[in-house]
Amino acid sequence: MSPRRAPDPLLPPDVTASAKTSTERGPARTERACRLFALVARDARTAVVFRRGPSKQVRMLRWDLATDAVTPGQWLSGRIYEERCGLSPDGKLVVYFAGKFKTKLGTFTAVSRPPYFTALALWPEGSTYGGGGFFADDRTLILNYQCVLKELNDGVGVPASFVVSHLGEYRARHPGDETTAASHGWSQTSKGAEGEPTPALRYVYAPPWIHAKPHPTRGGVTLERSTRGVGAVNGPFTVCDYRVLVTPSGRAKEPAAIDLGRLDWADWDHDGSLLYATDGCLYRRDVSGRAADAPRVKRVADLRDQVFENVRAPDDARRWP
Repeated sequence: MSPRRAPDPLLPPDVTASAKTSTERGPARTERACRLFALVARDARTAVVFRRGPSKQVRMLRWDLATDAVTPGQWLSGRIYEERCGLSPDGKLVVYFAGKFKTKLGTFTAVSRPPYFTALALWPEGSTYGGGGFFADDRTLILNYQCVLKELNDGVGVPASFVVSHLGEYRARHPGDETTAASHGWSQTSKGAEGEPTPALRYVYAPPWIHAKPHPTRGGVTLERSTRGVGAVNGPFTVCDYRVLVTPSGRAKEPAAIDLGRLDWADWDHDGSLLYATDGCLYRRDVSGRAADAPRVKRVADLRDQVFENVRAPDDARRWP
């Protein structure tokens, strides 16, 4: 029997497609930890943060990368699939894929103005096989479907200046380059393979999937992400280790590695500093090498103690930019 194909960590497997018994899944989920994931705008110093915890409650926040001010926004009672979300290059719109499995809608893709989930446009999905999307530019949204379905939008239409397309059309126009915008600048350097699952991890990658993202201002510096598996019990859905590789000048020298360990998320800021999240906190780290003794690390925000509350989106968040 041929081995099963390892699911791509950027496209989480359908949670309903391979249901297992409680014994096969391992111990029940008991921890109410705070998990963080962020999207950095390509052309603006702003980011969107998804704060998850408990597992079916997610808050969106806006992170001003120029001042490190973090603005709390709206909560969603449901599940956000962070790997399928995207932020417009100017940071003014976010597309997200969500699950509200106890409702008739099930799962859906929506566009909103951060830090609010209130939908400007919404497309129903019903499963986790498709859904989500990315922005090709500030006014072009590519949905992770093979066609564009009619949006459910309370009668409010998408403006004529905004283009909604789909993955099939995008691939036809950009052969061989279909994941560039969707990957947020990450490129795959090593393909993973499915290993033996453990009671604590539903899908194990052995070897891991490895993606890399070059430093925005310094040559020879790369952020590397190793995806070890997905579906951790009492842990993050996607399990990743990170490290920074610094290639020294000269020949026959191996890159130096700064091991960052297991993080919820990490990415580069436009100014070259390293942004990351772990244990419910957002951090900024200087990797310039100018620090004489220890690396300069700043804790930007502690989001662990936030509690779900009903937040109404202001009027300007209900209008297209």
